[in-house]
Formats: sequence, structure tokens, C-alpha cells
Amino acid sequence: MTHSSSIETQPNSSEHGKELAEIFQEDNGKYSTMRAMSLIALIAAIVFGAMTITSDDADGRYITIAFLVAAFAPKAVQRFAERA
Repeated sequence: MTHSSSIETQPNSSEHGKELAEIFQEDNGKYSTMRAMSLIALIAAIVFGAMTITSDDADGRYITIAFLVAAFAPKAVQRFAERA
């Protein structure tokens, strides 16, 4: 009687890093610092937005809006500039 079992291999941690790094790559394979900065600004907007909701501070709303603009506007401007 033979016993055969299939062993599923899980990707190692370096493969997970590669998948995460693909988010920051452009179509040509180069890493985009604009995408990294946009992600950081989006995370900051979420954090400041949560702080604003809990404290009901008007100045926090302006900071949150500024981070949201910083997260999305530069990439839109970059795409427009590359097409022109």
C-alpha cells in the first residue's frame, strides 16, 4: 500500500515583499515614488480623519482634507503632464 500526500508550499516572506512592491511599480517596471508618497498621504489622511472624528476639531478637518488632496492630486497632475 502506498501513501502519497501532496505538500502545499507556502510562499516565503520575500515573495510577499515582491507582491507588495508590485503596487509601487509603473507599467515599465520602474518603482514610482509618487505612488509611495500618495499611499503615505492617504494613510495620514485616514489617521487624522479618525482623530478629527473623535475630537470634533475644525482644524483637523482642514488637515485631513489637505492630506486627501496630497494623496490624489499629484498623481492626477503627473498623468496630465505626461500626456501633454
